[in-house]
Amino acid sequence: MKTPSFIEFQTLVESISEDLVGSQLQEIQATENGLVLVFYRYVKTPKTAYLVFDLDAPFPFMGLFFENPWPHLKKTKPVGLFINSHVKNLILNQVQLLSEYGRVVQFFFGVGENQAAIEFRMIPKHTNLIVRKAKKSVSWYPIKELSPHVTFTASTEESSEEDVRSIPFILNNWLQRRGLVKSEKTNAGLTRDPYEKWKTQRQKDLSKKLKAVEAIKHQIQEFLTFPWTEIGEHLKTYGTKNLKPEWHQYLDFSETVSQNIQNCFAKAKAAKVKVVGAQNRLHVLENELKAFDDLSEQAFQAHLERLTAKKNQKTNSERAVEGRVRKLALPEVNLICYMGKSAKDNIDLLRKAKAWDYWIHLKDYPSAHAIIHRQKEQSVSNSTFIKVADWLVRESLNDKQVMKGAKFAVVIVECRHVRPIKGDKLGRVTYHEAREILIAI
Repeated sequence: MKTPSFIEFQTLVESISEDLVGSQLQEIQATENGLVLVFYRYVKTPKTAYLVFDLDAPFPFMGLFFENPWPHLKKTKPVGLFINSHVKNLILNQVQLLSEYGRVVQFFFGVGENQAAIEFRMIPKHTNLIVRKAKKSVSWYPIKELSPHVTFTASTEESSEEDVRSIPFILNNWLQRRGLVKSEKTNAGLTRDPYEKWKTQRQKDLSKKLKAVEAIKHQIQEFLTFPWTEIGEHLKTYGTKNLKPEWHQYLDFSETVSQNIQNCFAKAKAAKVKVVGAQNRLHVLENELKAFDDLSEQAFQAHLERLTAKKNQKTNSERAVEGRVRKLALPEVNLICYMGKSAKDNIDLLRKAKAWDYWIHLKDYPSAHAIIHRQKEQSVSNSTFIKVADWLVRESLNDKQVMKGAKFAVVIVECRHVRPIKGDKLGRVTYHEAREILIAI
């Protein structure tokens, strides 16, 4: 989504001023990425209006809606709490565009000593929402000073009036970017084309990665601008004399000068390590972004081929596991039973089993695990269980242990009721809802 230009922003401000001046602020809803201010309009319909401030730094946005566009996304934010305490229930008296700063607008509530102001800066990378009342203030991001000349010059470098978009178009674009509006096909209850679904998801992933890139660049810049080395060198040469006022926040004056010197150089060293790590992450993300540029059908087909290859690889892996286990075919009842040769094989078989498959084990005696694979509604007879149990006993125990006429208790449990013990290397499990049978060898 393209951030509204200065001309588009000016149009938005004029429209919001016309629709909201004289309305009462009744509710504040904070989200992870911005605010929704709920107004009651005394003389206009619909009575309720929702003023949205999207504080996404690269793509800020402001718009007025008559249905809540961000429902069920409430989150506690300092700005939201401040507005709720100091601005709620006040009447909006004036909306003022600060054109000398570009895309900056102020909303004035109340009168006299009860007056409060909300300032919104819809400037990419300088985005902010600042609330002031009397001598108190709070902001979404740390406040940065704006230069009228620089900011307004950037704003006037927007596209020509021929490219100005309508307010409904801008609002709909924002809803689509936030994933708050469904496509016509989805609204009609129809399944979207797989290629379109893939492309939409690809665009969402691209947006997330772009945000991550911007965040990492900002992080690297912060690491590079921290004056730890400069402060440490100053302390080595002059001690605490002639310290710059802005350096005081980085020092702990309850510690000695030598301790502060050590702290400064240790933090400078750590910052260098963090810069290298952040640059490595940035390099990985930038390489990933190159793959996201291609949204063609050929790229989609290549994606499908990779999924198929991955699925085939998984199937080959499953065959490899099957090759390491023992197998008992029961064609007369259309069943297959597998038994592991090691603790790892046993656990692998259990994890690959369906919830309705049967797990069979000697009761209170070490043995292999046997898994009967069946259809969900397929029943298994007692004679089949006895046959599998006999096979389990003979395969798990040696000839000396299996004496003629010996009897063994075997437990039978649906796999949904069997859980491996975490970290146990012997393949032991816990189970419940078990049934038992007694077999004689």
